[in-house]
Amino acid sequence: MKARLDGRTVRSRALDLRERGVSAAEAVAAVRDPHGWLTCRPPGPAHAHVGLLDGSDVDLERALASAARSRGLVPPRSADLEDVRERLAEPVPDATGLAEARERAARAEDAVRDLRERVERLGGKVAALRDVDAVSTSVREAHRAAAAELADAETERVAAAESLTRLRREARRVRDRRERRLALADRERRLSREARSALADAVRPSFERARRAVPSGAWRDALAVARVARMRAPVVLAGGPFERPARAAACLDAPVILAGPRV
Repeated sequence: MKARLDGRTVRSRALDLRERGVSAAEAVAAVRDPHGWLTCRPPGPAHAHVGLLDGSDVDLERALASAARSRGLVPPRSADLEDVRERLAEPVPDATGLAEARERAARAEDAVRDLRERVERLGGKVAALRDVDAVSTSVREAHRAAAAELADAETERVAAAESLTRLRREARRVRDRRERRLALADRERRLSREARSALADAVRPSFERARRAVPSGAWRDALAVARVARMRAPVVLAGGPFERPARAAACLDAPVILAGPRV
C-alpha cells in the first residue's frame, strides 16, 4: 500500500499511524476510498467483518463465511440462492385504482336506480294523461329526456362494472404475487443461513489452527478470522496486542495499519 502523509509518500505493507493522529475510523475510510490519501487493493468480502479490529466482538459465523468467500469458496446450492435473489429483485406492481373503481361502480348503480324510478314516475304520468286524452308536451319531453339519461347511465354502469371486475382480477394477481414473494423471501433467508453455515464450516478447521497462532485474549477470534481470510486491503487495528505493525502483518499474513482509537 502507499500512503501520502505530510507531503511524503510512504510505501509499506505495515504502517504505524498512531503518532500521526490518524484514528481508526479515518484509516478505514481511507482504505475504502479509492481516491483518498491511501492507495491499496480494494477491500474483499471479509473486510466488512475484520477490516477494523478494535476489540469488539465479531459475529463469528458471518465473519467465517466472509473469510471463506475471500478464499474463493462457493456454498452449495449457490445457484438456487442467486435464482431466488433475482426473482426477489423483480418489482411487484401495486393494485391501484380499486377503491376508485368501487366508488365509480356504486355511483353508477345509484344513478341507474334513481333514473329508473324517475322514468317510471314520468311514464306513469304520461299514461295517466293518455287515459284522459290529455296532452302535456312538457311531461313527454321530461320522460324522453329521463329515458335517454337512463340509457347513458346503464352504459356507464356496465363500463364501471367491467372496470371493477378487471381491477379485482389484477388485485388478486398482485396479492398472489406478494404471497409468492413472501415465500421466496422465507426461502432466501433459509438458503442464506444454510450457505453461511456451510461456508463457515468449510474454514472452521483453519480458524481453529489460526487461533493457536495469534495472541490469546479478547482479540483472539477476530485476529484468527483475519488470519484465515485473504485480506487484500489493509486490516486496521485500533489497539490490540501488537506494538509493531510488521509483527501484526506477519501474524495476520495481511497488510496492516496501526491507528489511534476509533472515533
